[in-house]
Amino acid sequence: MFENALDRVGELLMSRVRDKAIGDWDRILDGRMKGITADRVRAELAAYGPDCVSTVQQMIPKIVDTTLHYLLWMLEQERDLNLSVQVEGKWVTNLPDLSDGLSGELYGKRGWIARFSKERHEEG
Repeated sequence: MFENALDRVGELLMSRVRDKAIGDWDRILDGRMKGITADRVRAELAAYGPDCVSTVQQMIPKIVDTTLHYLLWMLEQERDLNLSVQVEGKWVTNLPDLSDGLSGELYGKRGWIARFSKERHEEG
């Protein structure tokens, strides 16, 4: 059960946070997303040319992953916060206790990014 609780949180973070954030920014940059913010971002980047857009596209997963890293690190460090997860009808009352470092769960061939994300990432 313990590994399942970590995997459940990892799968949710990858599918509902990482993949969605990367997808949104890809749609902003390639013009599929409409709106004031999307228009403003594209206009600002257009001044720098297509190489700039390509560079930003490459950086998006790295920026999202860094944000997730620090979110997980904060959840682990702040002992007045408790991340509880119910898996298979049983509660895990403090998820960080199941890991030797929640932020480290993101990385490597068996990490959450490699196993659960459908968006691009660098092999680690």
